[in-house]
Amino acid sequence: MKNIKIYVIFLLLAGLAISCKKEKRAELTSNLEEVVLDRTGWSATASSQETTNLPGTVLDGNTNTFWSSNATAAFPHWLLIDMKKQTVVTKIGLTTKQGDPKGFTKFRLEGSNDGTSFTAIGELVFNPAMYTEQAFTLSPARNVRYLKLTAIEKAATQTGNITFLAEFSVTGLQERKPLTDIALSKTGWTATASSEVNYLGDETNLAAYVVDVISAKSPTAPTVPSFWQADYDVLHPYPHWIIVDMKKASLLSYIGLNAHTDPKQGFSKFSISGSVDGTTFTQLGDDRNFNPTTVNEQKFAVSPTAPIRYVKITLLEGTSYPCLANFEGYVKL
Repeated sequence: MKNIKIYVIFLLLAGLAISCKKEKRAELTSNLEEVVLDRTGWSATASSQETTNLPGTVLDGNTNTFWSSNATAAFPHWLLIDMKKQTVVTKIGLTTKQGDPKGFTKFRLEGSNDGTSFTAIGELVFNPAMYTEQAFTLSPARNVRYLKLTAIEKAATQTGNITFLAEFSVTGLQERKPLTDIALSKTGWTATASSEVNYLGDETNLAAYVVDVISAKSPTAPTVPSFWQADYDVLHPYPHWIIVDMKKASLLSYIGLNAHTDPKQGFSKFSISGSVDGTTFTQLGDDRNFNPTTVNEQKFAVSPTAPIRYVKITLLEGTSYPCLANFEGYVKL
């Protein structure tokens, strides 16, 4: 009986160890993502080349430029890509010279970490009459610095020995970039409000001014940025609201607000609500405090459960002259 208990305990510990090992592996790989790699700084060399059609053109992002082997050189022809550092490569993309089907039809792909000793990855078939990018998955992925493509078979229509290639792209694993809050473009956005100051020949402080460019000036007070101002007589007490229509739904991470440049004209407490239809609004978090004495943008985190099109700012407390100069919406990219 004692031996059986020991055996059971051993199995439980072994299972725990395996479970922990799996969790650790997931943790180590969770910060990697598969992307088309940035080729800035990479270089390319070749077995031969024409004077104007150099190897480096396969890395320039332009399908109208191409590398061409020397017309007097015989098959096979090779092209060597130096990515400058070891990278886990999962896929390559090849694009042939545009409008010319006389390239190569079969190639050998190899990888290396020193540019001298190469390991075979495989022999692959290429269609020189397809002018869009052709993708080739590496299975398994290879951790290499150099990739060598050797054209070993030419198209049946090719009477000479020349070959060519327009683009060589690489997809691989790299460390996931931190999410960054990016301000959305406000082109086409509109805003409406519970009230706005629009006294012809005197003051014009419309709701629409919160979604114009931050550098825009007030049409009736050109020494200050444009701003929205709610009616401020006794007939218009707090709360005041303004609704921004972003025209399409976005999963916002922050909103940015700018106060009027005059600290005596502003508000000190507000709430944020979101909507998909402009009719039914859900408050996004607790009421917020706002500092009307700073002209710097004040950012407020929001976490809508789904993308929203409309944002409603409700002014709850503040001075006798409630106003807002600017609104920005941010998403994580």
